[in-house]
Amino acid sequence: MSESKAGGPEQRGDGAHPNVFEPLLDLDLQMLISMLDGDETGQSHFGVSLNIPGGLLYGQAISRRAYEEEWEQTLRDGGPGSEALAAVPRLVRETVREELGSRTPGLLPRWVHLREATFLTGAANQTMRYALWRGRLADVAGWSLSLPS
Repeated sequence: MSESKAGGPEQRGDGAHPNVFEPLLDLDLQMLISMLDGDETGQSHFGVSLNIPGGLLYGQAISRRAYEEEWEQTLRDGGPGSEALAAVPRLVRETVREELGSRTPGLLPRWVHLREATFLTGAANQTMRYALWRGRLADVAGWSLSLPS
């Protein structure tokens, strides 16, 4: 993978396969998320504010594992028939592992997961709250390891 001379998207391809263009991600933020994902207990978290299209999002950054476990529990608590729906996070995880197999060693995360997230837009009375939120790191334009006061 390489960075274009203009600092644009990196390009992957070997001539036999189509080129895939991917946006450059913030390596510092990727490393912080990777540290969360590497926590075997799934208990680590930190406050973060993210500038994303449409506004500011802030909350507690959590690991993918913690997100999946809390997502599954939320689905399970949904009432009648929710047990079947609660299997979705596990099925997604298993399918991804089967499809990618051993092709993912050392990949840095491409997603950020937040707990107790708040999204602020520029419009009055447009604050939205989410128990869990997941977004692409490629959509983060800026970030801070602090929460608004």
